[in-house]
Amino acid sequence: MASNKTPPARALPQDAMAALVHFKATHTQAEIARRIGVSDGTISNALKGRYIGNVDRLAERIRGELLKKTVDCPILGQITSRICQDEREKPFHTANPVRVQLWRACKTCPNNPLSKGDQS
Repeated sequence: MASNKTPPARALPQDAMAALVHFKATHTQAEIARRIGVSDGTISNALKGRYIGNVDRLAERIRGELLKKTVDCPILGQITSRICQDEREKPFHTANPVRVQLWRACKTCPNNPLSKGDQS
């Protein structure tokens, strides 16, 4: 019999939570959600410590957008970690040569938590 249990909520890392709380003082949850590229409910649940989604992914979006954390992309140069995340999550598309380069580079990039290491 399949289990209908909801996955346990995980708290955001301290730096990401502090950034959310700081921005919440001067912005609405909806503004923060739009800026980060997530739903209002995601921000609400994260602030309450009840977020059950991918906490690491959300923390990376917060660090890249609110804390301006940057990474060195082998194709685009220095970009925020949110842009890095957005680019690596896009599907493969042959119409744009830069997309092809990014797709190839992201597979083994050290900035990608799902990197498969050195593959040719």
